[in-house]
Amino acid sequence: MNEKYTDSDIRLSGKLYEKFDNFWFYHKWHVIAAIFVVFVLTVCIAQSCSREVHDLDVLYAGPRAYTAGERETAGGALSDLASAGLSERKTVGLVTYNVMSKEQIQELKDRVEEYNDAEIKDLIVDTSYYTSEQELYSSALMTGHYAVLLVDEWLYEKLASDEGRLRKLSDVFVTVPDSAIDEYGIRFSETAFYKNNELFGDLPETTVLCLLSPYVIGSTSKGTSYAQMVDLFVKMAADAS
Repeated sequence: MNEKYTDSDIRLSGKLYEKFDNFWFYHKWHVIAAIFVVFVLTVCIAQSCSREVHDLDVLYAGPRAYTAGERETAGGALSDLASAGLSERKTVGLVTYNVMSKEQIQELKDRVEEYNDAEIKDLIVDTSYYTSEQELYSSALMTGHYAVLLVDEWLYEKLASDEGRLRKLSDVFVTVPDSAIDEYGIRFSETAFYKNNELFGDLPETTVLCLLSPYVIGSTSKGTSYAQMVDLFVKMAADAS
């Protein structure tokens, strides 16, 4: 037996659509905001579950690709620095994102082409990987978990252009270090920590050390945790003698 739609069925469907359309017209920004909050919380929870728990974490984003072993060793050096002068040891993790600008990716492609023209064949640059890494980096900033950043200069310029996103150096230093490039950033290659640690010393000279302002969620929203991050930032920013 074939079932047929009646006029009442059609009118009901139309009413449901009208109700949805009316709801979306008045509440779409609330829905979008709710989806955004859920997304940020999901990223935050996923990162918390997937990483080893440290007292503090430093975030690096740039062209330097770290292996798991290198991140562990670098974290040890950061832990030693964070614990200097304290009665208890602080553990610090290094979280890295292999982010490259369009120009850097093009330079990499050009080098790969040179290799392909020589003895090595069929090498390709997976641009989707770098797109994914940049998206993960942007999401990580929104979790409020990180304050101490090491970022390539073009990423720093984006952060510095966002008013209030970065702390002014004059807010955390009595005397701003000579390595300061402006009111927010430190040229990391001119710091003692850079020069005395091999796994940081091979970062590009365009790497900038900067400090995010406290966020409304995450570790940076807690006064004690954020104060520890500021202390580590100040130690990392010390000028080379």
